[in-house]
Amino acid sequence: MKIKKVLAFMLVTLLIVSFCGCKKNPPEASSTDSETSEDAPQQNHLTLLYSAADTFNPYTAKTNINIELCHLLYEPLIELDNKFNAVNVLANSVETQNNKCTVTIGEAKFSDGSFVTADDVVYSAKLALESANFASKLYEVTSVLAADSKTVVFNLSKNDPYFKNLLDFPILKQGSDKITNSDSVVLPPIGCGRYKLNEKNDGLVLNENYFGKKGNITQIKLINAPDSESVEHYVSVGAADIYYSSTSDQSIIRMSGNKFDINLNNLVYIGVNQNFGVLSHTELRQALSSGIDRSSICQNAFYNNALPAKGFFSPVWNETKSIQNIQINAASQITVENLQKIGYNSLSGNGKTLKLTMLVNSENRTRVATAQLIAAQLKAYGIEIQIIEKSYDKYLESLQNGNFQLFLGEIKLTENMDISPMVTPSGSAAFGIKTATAETADEGLEKTASAADVVNGFYNGSTSILDIETTLQTEMPFIPICYRTGVLFCNEKIENIKSYSASDIYSSIDSYIYNS
Repeated sequence: MKIKKVLAFMLVTLLIVSFCGCKKNPPEASSTDSETSEDAPQQNHLTLLYSAADTFNPYTAKTNINIELCHLLYEPLIELDNKFNAVNVLANSVETQNNKCTVTIGEAKFSDGSFVTADDVVYSAKLALESANFASKLYEVTSVLAADSKTVVFNLSKNDPYFKNLLDFPILKQGSDKITNSDSVVLPPIGCGRYKLNEKNDGLVLNENYFGKKGNITQIKLINAPDSESVEHYVSVGAADIYYSSTSDQSIIRMSGNKFDINLNNLVYIGVNQNFGVLSHTELRQALSSGIDRSSICQNAFYNNALPAKGFFSPVWNETKSIQNIQINAASQITVENLQKIGYNSLSGNGKTLKLTMLVNSENRTRVATAQLIAAQLKAYGIEIQIIEKSYDKYLESLQNGNFQLFLGEIKLTENMDISPMVTPSGSAAFGIKTATAETADEGLEKTASAADVVNGFYNGSTSILDIETTLQTEMPFIPICYRTGVLFCNEKIENIKSYSASDIYSSIDSYIYNS
């Protein structure tokens, strides 16, 4: 193993770029800097990592590095910017009305020179519906068809005005994913992206038929990184110019260069079992929420790779940004007042202590650390939280059986911001939610039902997304903590990185200037 590492290091030394310290979101260059950059010699290629054992088919690729490279080979109908706004790419227009979404596409060609048609979009959509990489996003689609050569109609299970945000699946040429060579080896599909594979399939070159702007980076050299150990090695020695991590377990490979934050729709939250006595009281859920210092948790448990939750939706999403007003620092007075209403406030001198348990997945140490911080913060209000760690399988079993009081969880919300899985009784993540009945209405449980009603009402047009946020903040059926962020590292010699997002980390590659 040591010999292999030495040989690997020797092979990449010629590719290594000399970096210096890590910078976060560098300021725009001054006019003097720009003039210097223009005069400096410029490099026309990037060096990135890939897995030769994996495919470049976006619907079957397994490795993160190949999945990210597919953004350069294939274009979607739309892509999302870093604030979850939909930006048209292949789509000219997207209209959603009732349970139907109609998309018209513009003039674009595949890398083989053929035009992109509605049939290609339908073919790709059906692949996405069957793909582990995309199927969960398109759960509302009941059928998709081509109305004509430039128009695609998606029939949906419900009226979702934000369905457009889910149309970032890659478009490939119909049937090209089944083409084989003379040795019966399946070739990479044909795309209409900014780049195409070279003849050896071990590098990318500009797609001369690309419909958009062509940038200064004319080729992308690829280094085979077959496993996580090799990825870590190549990134740490600086062999790759760009590296992205979703920071799911906070095991981030540090790379010298500039660091950019990628906003994710991953919500970390405290789930509440409302079938457990005092947790049925809205006042207690509000007290728990206001007693938490979300800013401190983002800093100390997530090392600033998270944004404090100001409400139930991403704090960067403009649709609800103006009305999300959960305080990111602990609000002691609100906590004390709510505890006093239900008779649990040791600060008032009554001596009563509230004891609760919080379930957490022991395999995710960041979550364990988060649970411990929350427990420490709430202890100041006389609330004792006992942390119960379980393996993921046992953790999930406890949630499904309702064997918990509180739990710390994370959910990847789809980009149409559908929160119904968490608040409707039949929702896949609605652990501990209980529907009100005539017998239980006087216990305050009707508030949970009204939250579900408001969410369901959104999809029949009777309520708005603002109604959902307002109701959730009032009733607090679960307690939002933070939204995680990914990190994008770039060689500091690459300038003019204008945009990036989880939908496409290379979204502004056409503007890159690489000073050699």
